[in-house]
Amino acid sequence: MLHLPPLYPITDPTRSEPLSAQIRRLGEVGFPLVQFRGKPLDAKTQWVELRTALIEAQENGGWPFICVNDRSDLALLAAQDGLAPWGLHLGQSDLPPTEARRLPGLAGCHVGASTHDAAEWASLSEANDHAGVGPVFGTPTKADHAEPIGLAGLREGCLALRARDIPPIAIGGLTLEHAQACFEAGAESLAMVGEVFRWADPAALGWEVQRLRWRVRPPFQPGQTLVLVGGMGAGKSTLGRHLAEGLDRPFHDLDKVIEARQGRPVREIFAEEGEAAFRALESELLPGLLTGPAVVALGGGAWESPTNRAAVAAAGAAPLWLAQSPQAAWARVGLDPRRPLAADQATFMARWAQRLPAWSLATQLLPFGHSSQELALALLDC
Repeated sequence: MLHLPPLYPITDPTRSEPLSAQIRRLGEVGFPLVQFRGKPLDAKTQWVELRTALIEAQENGGWPFICVNDRSDLALLAAQDGLAPWGLHLGQSDLPPTEARRLPGLAGCHVGASTHDAAEWASLSEANDHAGVGPVFGTPTKADHAEPIGLAGLREGCLALRARDIPPIAIGGLTLEHAQACFEAGAESLAMVGEVFRWADPAALGWEVQRLRWRVRPPFQPGQTLVLVGGMGAGKSTLGRHLAEGLDRPFHDLDKVIEARQGRPVREIFAEEGEAAFRALESELLPGLLTGPAVVALGGGAWESPTNRAAVAAAGAAPLWLAQSPQAAWARVGLDPRRPLAADQATFMARWAQRLPAWSLATQLLPFGHSSQELALALLDC
């Protein structure tokens, strides 16, 4: 099942702040996925704002992912410019998802749908890999919304979608006060418009919603080995040590294990043998770190390997993506001579964008500006 963040913010075209600026700001505070909704703005304005947002995200390591609401024509234009969005969200009267994925450049697009009743949950296309369920409550941000289905309807929809491995997103009039009840009803994520912009600090809202989802569905089970994945400078080693201490189990940093085995630093392995040789060492040594309850931190590129992902799955370990924003990571490690892939910012961001799809295969841990210790304490409090 597709992994989604606990809070899925949607842009508000009624605000004076341009849509591209809304997306930029939400990405900067830590949201990995934002939906671009431009109605009722005219098509030209929507296209300019979407293109601006996609260019900025591309230059910023692919962060945040952008899902386009309704406008498959704009998604197609973006793809033609080499700016294919992460996803496309389609209503029941929009282009069918199978046809949307046939558009040039959109074959790999994540396609979501809005669903409102049992017939739509049952007939959802195989091309959809996520879906909204609602409206749970009435909402002023969408005057033409269907009749609210309430928490009972949300529970029914989530049950139907989860049976098909489709993550359900609660939509419609949601606030923080509704979060726990929606997660208990089976929602994987909560789509919010007005509530996000009512908070002076949207990151604080994201943090609270994430903690509520963890309390309902913890990201790992007791006794499970934890495998931390994510980018260089995200803080995996620091978080891993805090979690290992709190869980009273060993901590392994795969890069340090390789250095100890080889008797030389990672940068020398890269310089003398190349990246391919280093990746082979990762795959050789990782299974031995997964044999007992432990916390393991992987290097930035290790999770791209299907071999490594298969080893983690075979061990029954829980892969967790420390989804730090690339700006924050670059501020920590940029131009560090000990980091062979941090030679310059453009290279760093391009590598980050390349690796995002693999990292997103793991459950997300979103810091939202909190320290590694605070993040560990929140996880241990699940």
